[in-house]
Amino acid sequence: MPGNQLVIDADGHILESLDVWDKYLEEKYRPRGIKIKKDDAGLEYLEYDGKPAKMMLHGSLHALGAMGRPAEDLRPSPKKTYLDSAPFGSMDPVERLKLLDKDGIDKAILYPTIGLLWEAEIEDPELTYAYCRAYNRWIADFCRNSGGRLVPVAHLSLIDIPAAVAELERAVNDGCRGAFVAPFNHSRKAHGHPDHDPLFAKLQELDVPFGIHPTFEPLSIASRRFNNMRSAIWYHQVMACHSCQVAFTTLFSFGVFDKFPKLKTVVLESGGGWVGYWVDRMDALSEVPINRAPLKELPSHYIRTQCWISADPDERALAGLTKFIGDDRFFWASDFPHADHGGEYMKELKELLATLPATSAAKIAGANVANLYRI
Repeated sequence: MPGNQLVIDADGHILESLDVWDKYLEEKYRPRGIKIKKDDAGLEYLEYDGKPAKMMLHGSLHALGAMGRPAEDLRPSPKKTYLDSAPFGSMDPVERLKLLDKDGIDKAILYPTIGLLWEAEIEDPELTYAYCRAYNRWIADFCRNSGGRLVPVAHLSLIDIPAAVAELERAVNDGCRGAFVAPFNHSRKAHGHPDHDPLFAKLQELDVPFGIHPTFEPLSIASRRFNNMRSAIWYHQVMACHSCQVAFTTLFSFGVFDKFPKLKTVVLESGGGWVGYWVDRMDALSEVPINRAPLKELPSHYIRTQCWISADPDERALAGLTKFIGDDRFFWASDFPHADHGGEYMKELKELLATLPATSAAKIAGANVANLYRI
């Protein structure tokens, strides 16, 4: 990559410090905070609201930062802990800046790790927003002295829209440059449902992007077509992107982009290749009167004007998609330090950018995300 080319990681992650929910939760909620404990076998596990987490297996917390490690390193053991296994740059902002320098990355948009796990198991709106506020305060502080190189994004939930609106405004005023939600919600209301319009209105007013990021999902909500697939990690990693695609598509179904013509939406960690097929299918169905979504334009218009897709750096189809969808609609992401992606993201990025014209490469490397987040 040219030395003067802006490079921004559109979806990096941090591993939350062990004391986030002790220091940053309001005092009344601290007894109900997120904690890491050990079972009788000495294996670590997460606790939410005084109860052991059900979806994160005991002894697996050390694997949350295991990008690039061999499979034998992921096996549960009392000797392997969340804290001791955290890779360089995953928990400390000074280390993260050094890692960015090593990788040749100018800035990183940051998302949580434990924050992607707990919401599937917490159905109390009050506690949900206590957890969100605590994380959002912490990540703003984590990024505060980075000179703008570490960019915080607020965690919101659709479980309580007035609380979401209030927390979005507070978090943006505190330095967050956008917000994300899970691809599910406990009410089962589609993301595009009119009940969520006050949040879209506030996002538009504040001119910050709205992201949909994969998370754990309640088994009652997640799509599970087959029995006995819970241990098939590869299968679930392959299929995880579909939840975000489904949530995203409901924005078209309810005409959200016409109601909020300046709303900016990002689909995260779901790959980019699907969007080519999706544009063709949405447009083709919309051209048949009986099928039309309540939109003034074809869906492709909104994809090209109000939507952005975060792609993996090893996506071989991206060069073709930039010609079809537009080279200003995509950016790349490392997913560091999560184990579901490999650790060669900079090598893969260089190989990807080499397949593109220089102007397109510059946009995908960093210019698109800089323009979107106004950084």
